[in-house]
Amino acid sequence: MHASGQSVLLLLLLGMTAAPLLTKAEVFTSFQDLTAVFALERRVVAALHSYVGDMETRLAKIRKYLQEYEQVTAEGPATDEVIRERLAGNPVHAFHLMKRITVDWRHLEDQAKTDYWRGVVEAMRGSDTGGVVRLPKEEDLQGAAQALVRLHDVYNLNMSQLVRGTVWGVASAAEMTAQDCLYMGKHSFNLGMYPRALQWFEEAYTLAGLEGNATVTQEQYDESIAAQYEREAQEEQEAVFGASIPVDDMKSSRQTSKYRLGVDLKPHEDAVNFQALCRGEQLLSESYLATLSCFYDHRDDRYLRLMPAKVERLHWRPELLIFHDVLSQAEIEKIKFLARPMLARAMVQGSKGKGNTVSNTRTSSVGWLDDSLHPLVDKVGDRIQRLTGLSTNLARDDAELLQVSNYGVGGHYNPHHDYLLADKTEKELLHNIHPRELVMGDRIATFMFYLSDVNRGGATAFPRLGTAVWPTKGSAVFWYNLKRSGEADEATLHGACPVVHGHKWVGNKWIRERGQFLRRRCGLHPDD
Repeated sequence: MHASGQSVLLLLLLGMTAAPLLTKAEVFTSFQDLTAVFALERRVVAALHSYVGDMETRLAKIRKYLQEYEQVTAEGPATDEVIRERLAGNPVHAFHLMKRITVDWRHLEDQAKTDYWRGVVEAMRGSDTGGVVRLPKEEDLQGAAQALVRLHDVYNLNMSQLVRGTVWGVASAAEMTAQDCLYMGKHSFNLGMYPRALQWFEEAYTLAGLEGNATVTQEQYDESIAAQYEREAQEEQEAVFGASIPVDDMKSSRQTSKYRLGVDLKPHEDAVNFQALCRGEQLLSESYLATLSCFYDHRDDRYLRLMPAKVERLHWRPELLIFHDVLSQAEIEKIKFLARPMLARAMVQGSKGKGNTVSNTRTSSVGWLDDSLHPLVDKVGDRIQRLTGLSTNLARDDAELLQVSNYGVGGHYNPHHDYLLADKTEKELLHNIHPRELVMGDRIATFMFYLSDVNRGGATAFPRLGTAVWPTKGSAVFWYNLKRSGEADEATLHGACPVVHGHKWVGNKWIRERGQFLRRRCGLHPDD
């Protein structure tokens, strides 16, 4: 579709405020909502084609009317008065005049009264299908832009290929204009990603020249403005680090930095490791990798002795395990079917543990499934209990509801810890945490199912362990968030890498301390 056509549709999508909307979640965070909007756009395009056809038919009739009149008046040069007398004195001309005024004009008038645009409006509102589609708002446009900026930064995507529709080796016709690049540059700058912002600005300047200044002129945004942003970026870096860092060095720092592992990493080291793992780089030594293996394990469960679990070890301390083939295709589809009506924008714990809030640190949609909702949900909880040896009894508050998450393109979750209480002060626990949370205890462990494959991106990265889990449909990853002493295991910092192509579904089961008293005993050493 041409850029002008895309602009019309964008205005339609953002401007149809009279349509029945849902406000439960932003559109850009949900793959389900995105596909629904794309389906809606297809219907709108069909309605627009019909509208163009109707308008062309209407214009053809108007042109025919004008042509007939011009043919009558073109019989010979004369003044207006002579032409009127000649026409009025000709019986055929008189007949055609009566016909044009009484018949042809009435048709033109009727056409003008017909609201051909209504079909487009009804298609946009979903009136033709009876469905309710959540339409994007300006916040969705900003969110989608930030997602693209994030993908460019995390995966170090080639700028020239990106703006020409090739994203991580997958080509498409989704090219970007100079105006698009300028918009992305401003978002990058506002997010503090100064070197990336300069790359977007430079590409905007180049494309403006190639486009003949069609969307943005080089006069509007020339190299002097880019230089100004560069100076501001240098000042910001100097304020943070105490010394100016050349922009060229900032661009190449990701390639030259050495990876360090452990719990004493600084925030920027965590970020560097996280992004490297998302790109598929190997941070663990060959000697350490040689100690890891895949094996069958009955997990001290009688049932699993008949059909041992397929286990893959990714890390020793803390232990990080993958269980393969723990859900069937039918079970996965049923879980997603149950979760779809409940999906809402994901939230994170508020400052100092107080309440929950929407945050750009996590862009996904989530739904919570109670064991009583369907026998399969209860069955899944029982399966987790057999594989982990931990109680997942909801009635006794030994675990939380099954959380199902859907990440669309660019969907991510910044590195974080799953424990809720271990890092809180006594004052925060007493004033900000609900008493029921204290009774349940902290999240002792995480069991996460992968309910889909992901075409590109979407790994679960552990920057302090130097390893990542790549989604495999039907598998699950398991780790303890707390040490045996009950202290927080800070090495379990992890995050969801942005989805580049496709979408990602996961199911999380957080297991609480309550109920594990005799199942996971204290060790002989505080660090166990």
